[in-house]
Amino acid sequence: MTATTITDRASRLRTRLARASDIEGSMLAMGALTGLLTGLLASGLILGIRLLQPLLWGGDVLWWELLLLPTAGAFVVGLLVTYVVPEASGSGIVRTMETLAVRGGRFRRRVPLAGLAATTVALSAGASGGREGPIALMGGATGSLVGQLFRLDEDRMKSMVGAGVAAGIGASFNAPIGGMLFAIELILGRMRARSLQVVVVSSVVGSVTARQLVGSGVTFDLPVDYQFSDPWHLLGYAVLGLSAAGLGLAFVRGEAAAFRMFTWLRRRLWRPLTLAIGGLGVGIIALFVPEVLGTGDALPPIEGLIDPVHALLTRDLDVGWAAIGVLAALLVAKFAATMLTIGSGSAVGTFAPTLFTGAALGAMVGIAADTIVPSAGLDPRAFALVGMAAGFSAAARAPLTSIIIVFELTGDYGMVLPLMLSCGVATWLADRWEPDSVYTHPLHERGIVPGELDDIDVLQVVTAGEAMTPDHPSLLDVQPWEEVVDLFERTGSHGFAVVDGGNRLVGVVTRSDVEDAERHPLVRSGRRRVSQLTALDLATQRPVAVHPDDPVHNAVHRMAALDIGRVPVIERRSRRLVGIVRRGDVVGAYQQGLNRHLGDQQRRATRSLRDLAGVSFVEERVAEGSLADGNRVREVAWPARTIVTTIRRGGEVVMPTGDTRFSPGDVVVVLADNASRGTVRHLLTVPSRDGYDPTDPAQQDGVADDEATVE
Repeated sequence: MTATTITDRASRLRTRLARASDIEGSMLAMGALTGLLTGLLASGLILGIRLLQPLLWGGDVLWWELLLLPTAGAFVVGLLVTYVVPEASGSGIVRTMETLAVRGGRFRRRVPLAGLAATTVALSAGASGGREGPIALMGGATGSLVGQLFRLDEDRMKSMVGAGVAAGIGASFNAPIGGMLFAIELILGRMRARSLQVVVVSSVVGSVTARQLVGSGVTFDLPVDYQFSDPWHLLGYAVLGLSAAGLGLAFVRGEAAAFRMFTWLRRRLWRPLTLAIGGLGVGIIALFVPEVLGTGDALPPIEGLIDPVHALLTRDLDVGWAAIGVLAALLVAKFAATMLTIGSGSAVGTFAPTLFTGAALGAMVGIAADTIVPSAGLDPRAFALVGMAAGFSAAARAPLTSIIIVFELTGDYGMVLPLMLSCGVATWLADRWEPDSVYTHPLHERGIVPGELDDIDVLQVVTAGEAMTPDHPSLLDVQPWEEVVDLFERTGSHGFAVVDGGNRLVGVVTRSDVEDAERHPLVRSGRRRVSQLTALDLATQRPVAVHPDDPVHNAVHRMAALDIGRVPVIERRSRRLVGIVRRGDVVGAYQQGLNRHLGDQQRRATRSLRDLAGVSFVEERVAEGSLADGNRVREVAWPARTIVTTIRRGGEVVMPTGDTRFSPGDVVVVLADNASRGTVRHLLTVPSRDGYDPTDPAQQDGVADDEATVE
């Protein structure tokens, strides 16, 4: 089957869906397709790790292998995230939220499969992280690609991204309810009926697909049925919540510090080398605490090594301060290894490390409580279970997701009250100490504001094509430094789009880019002088953009998210530049949208009168030179049975009196009988001429009355 045939069939299918009477039913079908594809990706990730880990590890591992394998694996991942799929670098949740905020949820086609390869290599080679972030990224990208295939609008596109994330979490951990809540609580940020339906379907389909391919067992099969019986035990779980808040804050601040450190390194070294340095750091820690390798629940098959999380939940734990010291060392080692992995930009997530460290922290609190009050009958394993949820809740600020997803991961529902108390205390206190979560803090550090306005905005009724500046100057990608500087000096502009020879957008150059040219990597490395730089060298490549039929609201959202002053407008298919939306253009768009919004309100308010016998509303704009122009309402020769109801002027609604004077551009709404509609329209829109009598039907131009009727 040729590519042209596939495109034609997809186009016909899009047409059928667009004509379907139940578009939400079509959305459910797309959600199911997203869940199926994401379930296959999640299964591929799990099976890929199961196959590759034994090839890299096994038996009695030598010390130099503990250093070499994480380092080499990180270097390979560095090559992938540098040259193939930079979206996979760092937490996939953060990347997904960033794409929703600045690109309307539109991912590149290569993200799912390339991200799958990068994460498989990273976790198989011993990177300290989880698979939930990457599979959420792959699922979100899959939902985005399905949405792009059927050309969904931005609001529905975001629902599809959320559906893909839910399917990814549900499939990766066999937790469909947790996946649904994860997407709604962390990605979409709200619960709407349309999003909820698609997310539920996608999460269930993704979970069922993965279950059929990789098994149906829960992640942690607990032989012990934990039960909560003594209300006094809640004091211990409250202390655990307080401790988990500190753990969550440590993840937020620790990842930020690690990211700054590796950013400093990336400015001086080749990026794959910085990831290799992070991998080497993990290997050094693994020499002393090999349990830090991998996710914590699926360690490399090294002889004598047991999964620490499973051990904390299922085995009898030693009681005493020495046991607490061992767990503290395990927690610190896993935390440090995770910071090195995440901070360097490897393709892993944060979810599994928070479960690992949370379980260790919970076991520490439980052992301490049992040591201090041995007669209370506390079970440290139950504290480890609750600590998993509390740790993630404090880091991600998602208590509901944490509670439900731990239920599904363990299959145990006997600890509802302790889970609710610890997660509630941890989230509340962590939010007081640090408003940002482990997922939103990196975005704010880069100047990106996640989320969106939920209210109806007047800028949603004006398109970018209507508001843009179509003739704004642009730069060719090959233009030299001197011409770039000259254009900035001549125009006084703060930024220009950069296009190739086919007028396709390839980047954006700002005044700050020109001013910082001395610090450009090509200049710092000595490969070029400043005078040898081109417009493309200076430009920010793959910039955010909008399309002519997008609402201006989308452009403003991207400008606010990135704190920029302009957004290019490009054709949807060809990416040809057609204009730029600037902050000044937004002001005019707001006025235009306000006029339309007021007009809609006015029509809705007066629609109940349109069925009066022989009477209807006429809405027209006063033309310059018309008989109404410059005259007062009482000076215009209105036909009998005519009432001027309202005048919209400059974004305001004026209730007219006889002395109200008309001005060109006023939008006038008149209540008139059917026989007088043409006359009213002529009075407002037709330039006056000598001897013209608008009340004489013989002198009218015969314009169809229906065109002026407000329905």
